[in-house]
Amino acid sequence: MRRFVFPLIAILIAAGTALFVNAWLEDQKRAALASVEPVTVVAEPDYIEVLVAAERLLPGSFVKPSSLRWQTWPDVEVPAGYQVRGQSDDADFTGSVVRQVLTPGDPLLPEHVIRPGDRGFLAAVLDPDMRAVSVPVDAASSNAGLILPGDRVDLILTQSMPGTGDGGHTRRVSETILQNLRVIAMGRRLHQDPDEIVGNDVARTATLEVTPEGAEVVALVTELGKLSLSLRSIAGNAEPASARPSERPVTWDSDVSHVLESAGHSVRTLTVMRGSAITRDSAAAEGQP
Repeated sequence: MRRFVFPLIAILIAAGTALFVNAWLEDQKRAALASVEPVTVVAEPDYIEVLVAAERLLPGSFVKPSSLRWQTWPDVEVPAGYQVRGQSDDADFTGSVVRQVLTPGDPLLPEHVIRPGDRGFLAAVLDPDMRAVSVPVDAASSNAGLILPGDRVDLILTQSMPGTGDGGHTRRVSETILQNLRVIAMGRRLHQDPDEIVGNDVARTATLEVTPEGAEVVALVTELGKLSLSLRSIAGNAEPASARPSERPVTWDSDVSHVLESAGHSVRTLTVMRGSAITRDSAAAEGQP
């Protein structure tokens, strides 16, 4: 009998121990679960589009339509001053001048640019140590209004030279005075928008960026004759701004019209006397009696 009692007691003790251990493990599990903070599911944020630089922009450069782009941005605590699509228009910044360096992807803030009409706009456009001077132009001398701010031009002077000697004729000559000048403004228009030209509304003045020496040259040539602007290719701006042509080439009226006398032709004067009346006439030496 005793042979069966001891094994039975051992089985009961083992069962009781298992039940106790299982209950203890359940308590530990519940305690562990109770100590874990609930996980908060964060909703995916909404997105907006903000205006950013599409390319590297340097101080003094004009903002073109291609200079800016809209970039996706989380709609979470958007800083004040960011230009949000639907609330701002990128066209409002076209023609502005950059105040500081902007790298691609930098959000555009109002303080980063100065707009046409703002105080100090013209000074912000100028490169360091450069000057702004204005010259009179008309429809013909300004390419019929097709020259816009930001373009590069040459400044051409056309003047009349009085003839010398008997029968001397007034000569006309043109020469390039300054090269590769940046156009700052045409009239009061300070940015590139050809759609602003209405009818015959062509600028009467062109404001050019020149060196201090170039400013003195322009002040002088405006008193000598008629000035014209020659538009340069965008790919041909290697020469320094305001540089005078090294060889100083000039074009005389006889270089473009063979009817006119060349500078080297001699001139004969024919005197006709009829009684007391005396008349004089000049004839070129080539083939004239």
